Amino acid sequence: MRSTARLMGHPIHPMLIPYPFAFLSGAAAFDIAGTMRENPALSQTATHLRNAGLAAALVAAVPGLIDYLTTVPSGKPSQTATLHLVSNVSALACFAAAAATESRNGRSARARLSWEVMGLSLLSVGGWLGGSLTYHHQVGVDPEETRRRLPQSSESAR
Repeated sequence: MRSTARLMGHPIHPMLIPYPFAFLSGAAAFDIAGTMRENPALSQTATHLRNAGLAAALVAAVPGLIDYLTTVPSGKPSQTATLHLVSNVSALACFAAAAATESRNGRSARARLSWEVMGLSLLSVGGWLGGSLTYHHQVGVDPEETRRRLPQSSESAR
């Protein structure tokens, strides 16, 4: 099932998803380190990473949503894609809640870190489901490209 949202023959969504995952997991790591070391510079870095991650996730979601609406077949792939979407949207809601717990006068570290850990867990589940869509259900995989690259018979592989 070839991806609808593609650039020069390549699906766009998988090109973009490493950025929000890296930024948001980095935000959680820097926030944990900043809280444990009582270092406001690390916590400030976490804030910047979280904001960049939320913005990058919105950008990555657009081609993902296009593919969800146009490429994913019904049945098990559709169920997996829906869980992928719900998991990732829930993760973003957790990171947005973490951002909302920050205030100008002080930071509620325990609540913020809890939101970030929940968000990171959901983001990991969403990534695992995305991998399942690609590797198990072949969503976004161009069948013509696969046929060209794979040997035609077991003898040609020898």
